[in-house]
Amino acid sequence: MTQIKLVNVSNYILKKVNLQFKEDEFNIVLGPSGAGKTTLLKVIAGITNYEGHVYFDERCVDKIPPGKRNIGYVPQNLALFSHMTVWDNVAFGLKVRKENKETIRRKVSRVLKLLNIYHLKDHYPLKLSGGEKQRVAIARALAIDPEVLLLDEPFSNLHISLRIELLSKITSISKENGINVVIATHNIDFIETLHGKVAVLNKGRIIYDGSFKELLLRKEILNILPLISLPIDHVEPLANGLCLVKTGKISIVAPWERDVDDAKSVIIPSDKVVISNKPQRVQTNTYLALIKRINIINGWVNMALSIEGMDIKVSIPQNIVRDVNLKEKTKVYVKFPIRYVRIV
Repeated sequence: MTQIKLVNVSNYILKKVNLQFKEDEFNIVLGPSGAGKTTLLKVIAGITNYEGHVYFDERCVDKIPPGKRNIGYVPQNLALFSHMTVWDNVAFGLKVRKENKETIRRKVSRVLKLLNIYHLKDHYPLKLSGGEKQRVAIARALAIDPEVLLLDEPFSNLHISLRIELLSKITSISKENGINVVIATHNIDFIETLHGKVAVLNKGRIIYDGSFKELLLRKEILNILPLISLPIDHVEPLANGLCLVKTGKISIVAPWERDVDDAKSVIIPSDKVVISNKPQRVQTNTYLALIKRINIINGWVNMALSIEGMDIKVSIPQNIVRDVNLKEKTKVYVKFPIRYVRIV
């Protein structure tokens, strides 16, 4: 498995980035929108200009063009060719490399079966679901037998069950084939299952490099991520692995896997918060909130809410609340789904 090292990497976004992705870890680049995550992946792939150096193991790849770095890259928009079938999309990189027909047939068949999409081989991307498109893009990246797999926000539009299934598949493929995987994301909800390295980017700089467990204890870093972080006043254990967290005048039901004495904050990823104009059918963790301020920047809706006198800032992708009527000085219903609530 290839080890990746960035030394003093800078460009129009990144600023003196020094970072190492070891071969025995699952690597996450975490940060808010506009932090430089995508640019960092492009530097590793060699598809954007930079100063500094990138090493694969001990080999400097600065002068090696993208097609020769042996990298599988899945951009956030997936970049599937709409006029090509699934088979031809996945075979594209192999054809560019001028592999023979038998090799192409064998490798494309293998990755399609590996990702459970062989039955879709004659379909076109416009006929596929979001999860199927994601699998096709990953299959195309894997077909060339890459040393490194770069994934940009790979699970952002997937249902949680599909996300878990695909993440498990990628983890298995990585271990079996010796592929170093680097994922860029703003989400924290799946990271804790990976037990790997987390690097946090903000405004082009690395502000944290370590374990996910330690990250959750760094309040100053959590504050720059799209998270709601609330101080805990009291925790009351409940049945079935749950607890009731008191924070100000709000009570939040949360999963409970820690010693009560260690609890300091309750966190919820902003993009997992459910906003609606009507009450939720299930009332647990649902609150009536006043919108004090609202603005939209780079596809994100940023709101300052007041819930029971407590001020809370929420940032949600615009597409998630497209059908919700959001106006300042009006009230909406806010829900924190239990499965996304974390106590740290």
